[in-house]
Amino acid sequence: MEVEIKVEEFSKVFTSIVLEALPFIIIGVFLSSFIQMYISEEHIRRILPKNKLAGGILASMVGLVFPTCECTSVTITKGLMKKGVPVNMAITYMLAAPIVNPLVILSTYYAFNNNVKIVALRVAIGMIAAIVIGYLILILSPSDVSNIMKDDKYVINPCTCGCCTGNHKGLKPFLYHASAEFNNVAVYFIVGAFLAAASNLIISKQSLISVRSPVVVSTIIMLAFAYFVSLCSEADAFVASTFMAHFPLCSVMSFLVLGPMIDIKNTLMLMSYFKKSFVLKLTFLIFAVDFILCSLII
Repeated sequence: MEVEIKVEEFSKVFTSIVLEALPFIIIGVFLSSFIQMYISEEHIRRILPKNKLAGGILASMVGLVFPTCECTSVTITKGLMKKGVPVNMAITYMLAAPIVNPLVILSTYYAFNNNVKIVALRVAIGMIAAIVIGYLILILSPSDVSNIMKDDKYVINPCTCGCCTGNHKGLKPFLYHASAEFNNVAVYFIVGAFLAAASNLIISKQSLISVRSPVVVSTIIMLAFAYFVSLCSEADAFVASTFMAHFPLCSVMSFLVLGPMIDIKNTLMLMSYFKKSFVLKLTFLIFAVDFILCSLII
């Protein structure tokens, strides 16, 4: 009987993760394909600031006017980098967009009983962390994206529909590109969702609350909890608010900042596009920078 309950609980969590994220992944795939096929490098160069610091700041705010979740931003980032967007700007966008998303800001505001301080801290730390991590990645990784990205698997076959006049920018090549990209990332996402659902059963909120630890240890625990449970950024604030009575603010904030940036399913999605060494380096930097910034909260 207990096994049946566990299986049923696992099925519910797994299904909710998949259904919650799938629409956003599809949106991200289509946007990435659109960028890849219809936006030229010249267009991007005209828009982006020449100064990398200004570009990083701008990238951290794009999510305010172009709301995306953590699943969508991964595929969009891949498309941006393939089109020549500097690595630090693309990574900054990917990390900050799910935090500065207006829906996430609003849900955080309501989850913490209209506490503006929590909202401001989450947005500020998220943006600063994203900019810093983007710059560190720029320093530690090769500037040539071919050295950090896997070989492009989405070579568009010549269109045979007779309506594309050889430029491969018709509907059929676009759908071919989007479906190929979705097939690739979906495998990694499903595996990530499976692991996240399993983690939800293994790591319970009650077990974390029962742990009495120093601030440093509790912050590490909350970082790990955010990574493994893989909550949607629009909903994680409601879970985080229940920890306020048991954990210090810095620990709760580390949960709110890290979750939208990286989790199990996103790590595997990143590995579908980027080389393992780059993903591991990025994941380490996200944990380290978030830990340091959140530890500064008094």
